[in-house]
Amino acid sequence: MAYGARVSSSPLGNSTPLTEPRILTVRHTFLLSLLRKLVLLPSYVLVLLVRLIKWLIAPPALLLQLFIGIPVALKRIRQPLRPHFIPFQEADLPTAAWLTMTDATEALAVEGFSAGGDFRCDELVQGAVLWLRLLHSSDQTISALAAQVAIQGSARPVRQFVQFSTEFADGRVLSTNNFDLPYSLPAPSYLARVQLKDIWDPRALLVLHRGLVASLGRAVNRDKLEQAMHDPARFLTENYHREIQALIESGWLRPTSDPHQVRLRTWAAVVGVWRQAWPLAILHLRAADRRARRLLAEHGLDAEEFAGGALTMVVARQPLLPTVATPGAFSAYAQIQSLASQTDPQAVLESIAVELDGHADHPLMPQEFRYSFRSYVDHPQRWVRRLRCFDILLDPLAGVLAVTAMERECERAADETAWARLTASSPVTPLPITPWLRDLDQILPAAQIALAELAGLPTPKLDSASLYLDSGIPCWQVVAWTDDHRPLAVILNARSGAIVPHFL
Repeated sequence: MAYGARVSSSPLGNSTPLTEPRILTVRHTFLLSLLRKLVLLPSYVLVLLVRLIKWLIAPPALLLQLFIGIPVALKRIRQPLRPHFIPFQEADLPTAAWLTMTDATEALAVEGFSAGGDFRCDELVQGAVLWLRLLHSSDQTISALAAQVAIQGSARPVRQFVQFSTEFADGRVLSTNNFDLPYSLPAPSYLARVQLKDIWDPRALLVLHRGLVASLGRAVNRDKLEQAMHDPARFLTENYHREIQALIESGWLRPTSDPHQVRLRTWAAVVGVWRQAWPLAILHLRAADRRARRLLAEHGLDAEEFAGGALTMVVARQPLLPTVATPGAFSAYAQIQSLASQTDPQAVLESIAVELDGHADHPLMPQEFRYSFRSYVDHPQRWVRRLRCFDILLDPLAGVLAVTAMERECERAADETAWARLTASSPVTPLPITPWLRDLDQILPAAQIALAELAGLPTPKLDSASLYLDSGIPCWQVVAWTDDHRPLAVILNARSGAIVPHFL
C-alpha cells in the first residue's frame, strides 16, 4: 500500500484505509522543504559566488603580495638583538591599552597573579607600538603577559592577546597564547608554542596552560621567574634575545652591519610573507589552532570547553560544604556569596535560575542552580564605566560549585556632560536575599496548582524556576510544558507566595 499505510477494522467489519492523512502530511512536509530551499536559494548562490570570486582573485593577489612583500621585508624589516622595554606608570597608558591590561589583571588576580610592571616597545613591530604588562604568579611557576599591539594605518588598528609561559629546568619553554595572527617564522626548537585563537578569556587560557604544565610533570625553573619579579625589563629582554639567537642559529635571521640588529634571510622573507599574506593567513592560523587542540587532547584537555561565550565556560570549581543542606536556593547562599566576593569584590546577586526535572517518574529535584552576579566600576579620570557579570553554578547531586568566565563591557563618555549623564544612575539592581523570601520548596506547590489550572492537566512537566526583581518586587517565575509542547508560566510574589495576576 502506498506510503506504508495501515488499515483499521470498524465495528461492522469493514476495512477503512488511513492513507489520506499520511499522504497529506508527506505532501505538506515536502512543500515546506521545497519552499525553504527556494527561499534560501539566493543566499546559497550568493555565498558560492563570493567564494568563487575570492578564490579567482586569491592567486594573482597572493603573487602580487609575494612580489611586493618579499623585497620590502628584506630591505626594511630589522629586529633588535636586545630591544628596549621602556617602563612607565599605569596612568600613562592609552585608554584602549589600559582597558586590556586592567581586564586581564583582574581576571587573573583570582588565580594569584599580580602586576609586575608596564612596558612600551617601539622596535619589535614596524609601524606599531607594543604595550605590555608582566604578571607574576604566586606559586612562581607561570609568567603571564597581557599585550596590545597598536598598528598604525591598519584596518584593525589594535590587536590584543594574553600569553602564559613556563620555563622548565631543562631549558625548554612552554608558551600558550591567544594571538590572532600567524607567526611569520617557526618557533625555535626549545620553544613549544600553543596558539589558541578562539580562547579569548585569560582565565580560561590559564586553565589550559596550567593543565598542560601539570600533565608534562617536569620541574620548573623557578630562578627564571624569580628574576622576572626583581628585574622584569631584563627578563623580557633576555627571553626575546634567546629566541632571536635561536633563529639566527637555525638560519632564519642574519646579522647586519649594525651590531644591535638582525635581518631576514631570503627564505625567511618568503616564508614570512607566505604565512601572513591574504588569504593564507587565516588558513595558517587555523592550522596552528588545530595543532594546539590536538596537543591538548593528547594530554586530556578539551579546548572546546573554553571557546564559547563567557557564561558557558567553567573556569573554577570547589566542593560544596558538607554542612550545607540542599536543594534550597538559599541554603548555600553564604558559601556562594563568599565565592562571588573572591571572584569580584564588587559583585552583587541579580537573579537565580533553577533547572527542574518534573517528569512523573522522578521527584522534583533541582538539577542545577545558576546564581547570576553583576558589578560595575566607574573611572572618572578616564570617563569609563566597566561592567562585569558572571555566574556561579551549583550542582546539588555532585555537591560542586562552579564559576563561569566573566563577561566584560565598557561604556565611554566623550566629555564631562556625557559622563554625568552616564553616572546618574546605577546599572546594577541587587536582589536582596532576606529571611522573608520564600524558597523554592515553599513556592512550587502553589505554582504547580496554578500551572495545572492553566494547562487543564493534573501534572504539567516543570521545566525551570527563576527569582528576580520585577519593579522592585522579588518574584519567582515557574515555567512548565504541556504534553503538546506548549509552554506555560506563572509568577509568584517571593515574599507572600501569592500569584501575580499578570502572569505570562
